[in-house]
Amino acid sequence: MRILFVHPNYRSGGAEIAGTWPPAWVAYLTGPLRRAGFDDIHFIDAMTEGVSDDDLAARMAALQPDIVGTTAITPSIYAAERVLEIAALTVPHAVRVLGGVHATFMYKQVLVEAPHIDVIVRGEGENIAVELFGAIQRGRYLDERANIAGLAYREGDAIVATKAAETIKDMDSLKPDWDILDWKQYTYIPLGTRVAIPNLARGCPFTCSFCSQWKFWRDYRVRDPKKVVDEIEELHEKHGVGFFILADEEPTINRKKFIEFCQELIDRGLPDKVKWGINTRVTDIYRDKELLKFYRSAGLVHVSLGTEAAAQMRL
Repeated sequence: MRILFVHPNYRSGGAEIAGTWPPAWVAYLTGPLRRAGFDDIHFIDAMTEGVSDDDLAARMAALQPDIVGTTAITPSIYAAERVLEIAALTVPHAVRVLGGVHATFMYKQVLVEAPHIDVIVRGEGENIAVELFGAIQRGRYLDERANIAGLAYREGDAIVATKAAETIKDMDSLKPDWDILDWKQYTYIPLGTRVAIPNLARGCPFTCSFCSQWKFWRDYRVRDPKKVVDEIEELHEKHGVGFFILADEEPTINRKKFIEFCQELIDRGLPDKVKWGINTRVTDIYRDKELLKFYRSAGLVHVSLGTEAAAQMRL
């Protein structure tokens, strides 16, 4: 069975000023799929490559995938819907799958406005994708979909949402397949080096009204810092990555784990080879003001701070 993932061709003009960013979602999905025995997986980064609709259709026609999957945040939803519309017109036999934050929360609206979408994956997608794609491979998707947690789909005129899937409790089971990406395309412009976006943790214990991440990831979970550094070391040695930004909403939440992560980078001599950045809160920077030089010695050179409100009660 052939799987095609497509990153939609949407450009915000914001973060792109600093570089071209690798779509980490496809690596995190491809990893468990390959371990489950799906070895015919292809990826088109239509955003980075600037792929037109006509070119995308031609590449789909050449590949003839059995599944076409894509993802969307709210600003990119129409571009993602267009990817699956092209799939419906070009490879109509393929099952068309949409995931991501916007589809998770707005699945009813999406399924109404985009009838060419067959199924939506709601929430954390790794385990759901393995189960869903297995059912498709067996030719049992229509019979088994009601029993697969974390899906939404149409059944006649009705929209059906199965129960929410469990979050991944063993974070160390996350082993992304970074080989799926064409690394020469992804550059952090300020340092002129290749860039990656790995995870140290998922979720957030805070419930800020302006943020959807705590609702999407649901519970807060941290990986073993040594395993994350293993991943970063491999990204550097195998793919030439010289800069990374942790995908976490706030990697400094667990102060002990963050310190362990920094120390592991130092112990392996990675700060001489790889620099990195994070997003965090002003409160954590103030809390760790005595540790900032230590964080810098671990290679941390970029910190984005959230200052969306002046009053703590509002946050």
